[in-house]
Amino acid sequence: MNACRTQPADRDLCFTEMEEELRYCYNKGCGQKFNPNENNADACIYHPGPAYFHDAYKIWNCCNKKSTDFGTWLSFKGCTRGRHNGEKPVEETAKPIKVETKIRPEAPEEVIVWNGLNKPAARDETPRTISRVPLEPTEAALKAIEAHNEQRLGEPSALHIGVACANSGCDKVYQGEQSNSEKCIYHPGTAVFHEGMKYWSCCEKKTSDFGAFLEQRGCTTGSHCWSKNERVDKIREDWFCRSGHIHLNVYCKGALPDDCVVESDGLILRAKVVHGFGTKETNLNYELFGEIDVPQSKVIVGERKLEMVLKQKGTESWPRLTYEAATSVNGREHE
Repeated sequence: MNACRTQPADRDLCFTEMEEELRYCYNKGCGQKFNPNENNADACIYHPGPAYFHDAYKIWNCCNKKSTDFGTWLSFKGCTRGRHNGEKPVEETAKPIKVETKIRPEAPEEVIVWNGLNKPAARDETPRTISRVPLEPTEAALKAIEAHNEQRLGEPSALHIGVACANSGCDKVYQGEQSNSEKCIYHPGTAVFHEGMKYWSCCEKKTSDFGAFLEQRGCTTGSHCWSKNERVDKIREDWFCRSGHIHLNVYCKGALPDDCVVESDGLILRAKVVHGFGTKETNLNYELFGEIDVPQSKVIVGERKLEMVLKQKGTESWPRLTYEAATSVNGREHE
């Protein structure tokens, strides 16, 4: 090296020879040149793991360093020490994938018929019978309810003498422990006001007099409810159509299957969803686009959502969930 400093010509030759001896390191995150004669176990700082890209992030799998900026990601210092690697990695060529197309006959319930803008189910004045859609709680939902009830065992009760029963149609008040053993006669359905008539969806005894409506005796026997649930009008929901069924999801935590009521006459769908482990209540009403088969439908009560699986009576796809009657220029409804 001293000879290189004393003689300029020899110095240039010396640097050229040294440059020729240096090799490029192909370890990820290094990018330096190295002398093979000076390559030791701690010479290189690099990333041994592969890189992957997820949700706009560039990430090193070995140390989980990530960034949305590609330049910043490349500048991350390696996380492991080792020897430099002078061998260029072999680029793997993707092998052609042979795709075999198998044609199978579709089951009738999986066929979706789309004839332009499908028409909604016909509406007429014929009376229709409302019946309940069966509820099926999941194991996870039952375990969550059990855990919540166990947690509340040690909490003080807010129940006191004089609290009125919150069930519709019941006028009893809490008089002590003996009140819990009394039978409650109430309306489990929702109040409906349509074309001047008032009635409960559960029994449909119609009247035009509001006082007579309030005095209607309940149609179901059960237990008193001594706490008033919080009314929640806005709740997240979505729906989709698949394999001859309409799936309507209502997202809520802690729905109680014993207190929830879903009923339909095939065209009208009503749901009383008691959630928040009995502290909240949401009432939903839909006039469906098409007709459903109520006995073949079901409601799955999960830990964080209530899924209504409604069997379609026809095979036509629904462009929307609810029926919307079009109105002509002269104000008359038409489809």
